[in-house]
Amino acid sequence: MAPVQTAFRKAEKKYKRGQPPDLDNAVDLATTAAAANEAVREIKLACDLETPATIPLQLFSQRRPPAYALRDHPGLLLIPNPFTDEAQRWLARKCLCDCPRPPNRTNLDAFFSLPPESLFELASNSEKSSLPIANRSQADIQQSDVTLPKEKFYTQPGSPSSLLERQRWCTLGLQYNWTTKEYDRGSSPFDQDLDSLMRAIAIAITRPSDTSDPASGNDYNGNLFESEAGIINYYDERATMAGHVDKTEEKMDAPLISLSIGLSCVYLIGGTTRDTEPTPIVLHSGDVLAMCGESRTAYHGVPLVLADTTPASLSCPNSGANDNAAAAYPEWHYFAKYLEHHRINCNAR
Repeated sequence: MAPVQTAFRKAEKKYKRGQPPDLDNAVDLATTAAAANEAVREIKLACDLETPATIPLQLFSQRRPPAYALRDHPGLLLIPNPFTDEAQRWLARKCLCDCPRPPNRTNLDAFFSLPPESLFELASNSEKSSLPIANRSQADIQQSDVTLPKEKFYTQPGSPSSLLERQRWCTLGLQYNWTTKEYDRGSSPFDQDLDSLMRAIAIAITRPSDTSDPASGNDYNGNLFESEAGIINYYDERATMAGHVDKTEEKMDAPLISLSIGLSCVYLIGGTTRDTEPTPIVLHSGDVLAMCGESRTAYHGVPLVLADTTPASLSCPNSGANDNAAAAYPEWHYFAKYLEHHRINCNAR
């Protein structure tokens, strides 16, 4: 007798790769007027989105951008891309160059002796892109308490370019153990700029004091928000994230804030069990999603990354007359090539 599929699993299979995506019932604020979308309602941000003083560029294109709550998922908040084009490039550089370095861990650390530079930096350097990166010994892998994948790829040296295509995540702050599902790998300093950015968002989504509507924001005081743990996920066009719940953090009343860069994706948000039918949401580059209140412990996942959806601003940085990216990012073509086929998700909790 075949096992009964849950509602969440049925939704995942609907959007699995290889099938033309049916987005008719998905919430997509980039293509549908919010006022006409019965699944969402507009909310008022508590205050302006303020660029932290320590960050040397203007992050937000609107200080008080539109924000939305999902009617059937209390606490799930969306801010459609509030960032400037330059801010998205800054985020891409930080997620590809600054964060995936020791002492932060990646999914490849247990199997390869990674250098202090990021794989993206090495792959973008013509003199270093083909230099082999050695494997760790079997004894070192066993001490890492991970299972060696069956693929031959993990048992032989690899170039920075080949390893970059297998880089799936890096952890910030408290280091997560994917085997035990606990934070037991110690900690590393959380990137201060990312922490400041996440706090600015947490402050803006705090429920305004002049309303008693619990769905209009987050009850957690954003001024107290501190990024204790974070994960940056790197999705290629075939990658997925199975439905799961994030529930190992100490401060479960604090929001989980998620930023998307690059390719769009289908994001599923369900309920506290897999039996709740999830709502599909199309997330685009620059979108901010916050899981607060009831949605903080809801099942969620990414069953599909949408090809050919990276915005032109990330592919063609010199297209704007007032765009100073040419000076700030002289090697942007390497980033553009990567983002053309990848989605980056940076989240903090």
